[in-house]
Amino acid sequence: MKLNRKNKHTFLKCIEELTELSLELLHAVNKPSKNNLGKINDEIKDVEKYIEYIKLYCIEYKDEK
Repeated sequence: MKLNRKNKHTFLKCIEELTELSLELLHAVNKPSKNNLGKINDEIKDVEKYIEYIKLYCIEYKDEK
């Protein structure tokens, strides 16, 4: 799959947000006193936003083929 500049940026942002979410989830497991539920919810929202962009891209990409 060949990505243009905008789509590549979107994919990379999604990866970044997934990494941040995984970090917060690890903190929740390893540092229960951290109480980071708010950060987890924020990261989930960010991930969902970029996943929606990627889903739309995949639909468009499929339709082009």
